[in-house]
Amino acid sequence: KLTARLTEIWGSGREVSQSKKQRIAELHRSLTPEVREKADLSAGRIHFQNLCASCHVLYGQGGKLGPDLTGSGRADLGYLLENIVDPSAIVPAEYRMTILKLKDGRSLSGVIASSTEQTITLRALNEETTLERSEVETTTTLENSVMPEGLLHAMTSEQTRDLIAYLMHQGQVSLKK
Repeated sequence: KLTARLTEIWGSGREVSQSKKQRIAELHRSLTPEVREKADLSAGRIHFQNLCASCHVLYGQGGKLGPDLTGSGRADLGYLLENIVDPSAIVPAEYRMTILKLKDGRSLSGVIASSTEQTITLRALNEETTLERSEVETTTTLENSVMPEGLLHAMTSEQTRDLIAYLMHQGQVSLKK
């Protein structure tokens, strides 16, 4: 009972697979401080806007489906890579995907933004929807993060370097004109 209650409140965690550990180690070895110093931070900001900003806030801009990254541990390369390569390894309760099946047959998915005895507010990518609990037939909360895996797979090593260096940078950078 205690474990179930703690998971409900704090979220869940699981062991990172061996293949993801290897990917994280490869990226860690390749993204040395010398490599990151050569990054184009403005290009990294564009990659962030294209891949991450619909869900994450950084420096006051972005979406609120995922955590605000501004004050996170993003200066730690290991922490950053672990969260990008395996976003479902540790998922705080407030960022787990929830699927609501409504009595009218519709299904909605997102993260629970707020909840009272009478209502549930579900945050999706571009909107929040508040529903009366009486409209909800079932609520299913998944263990996985809303963040998809494999975000770095389609990126070149230079694009990955630029994105990671931008995420680790301690201030906003301007966009190239």
